[in-house]
Amino acid sequence: MSDADALKSIRLRPATSEDKTFLLEVYKSSRGDDLRALGWDEDRISEFLDMQYDAQQRFFESEYKRVADQIVLVKEKSAGRLFVERRDHEIRCIDVALLPEYRNTGIGTLLLRQLQDEAQRAGKPLRLQIIRFSRAVNLLERLGFARTSETGPHFQMEWLARG
Repeated sequence: MSDADALKSIRLRPATSEDKTFLLEVYKSSRGDDLRALGWDEDRISEFLDMQYDAQQRFFESEYKRVADQIVLVKEKSAGRLFVERRDHEIRCIDVALLPEYRNTGIGTLLLRQLQDEAQRAGKPLRLQIIRFSRAVNLLERLGFARTSETGPHFQMEWLARG
């Protein structure tokens, strides 16, 4: 499938309890490279990421009450996750992650631009947190996001709607 075909066939649907295995796969596919660099074996990495995912899900459930947890579909095939909370004062992109075969195809850019369009229409900032070593930091900066602060291993970033 060409990148252009993929972009034409993207849609979102609400995540359900039946997506748990898929969501864990997406989570694991986007993490663990740092542990591999430390020499961890794959079984240990998998076990660690299982625990991290469970902790993340508990945190999300306790912290985000008005969240839209969506599965990114490409030609009706599950390709990733978009997790967004629309607040009175901001739109918060909590997580956007794609399986490896869907990365670097423009899908992430399209999803973020759609959120930017929504933020523009609402007159609200679009904010997110990202691991400072993520390759996506460059993408976010190209899309006009600015670093607003640093918290441990993360950058806080924001995109402001133009008046």
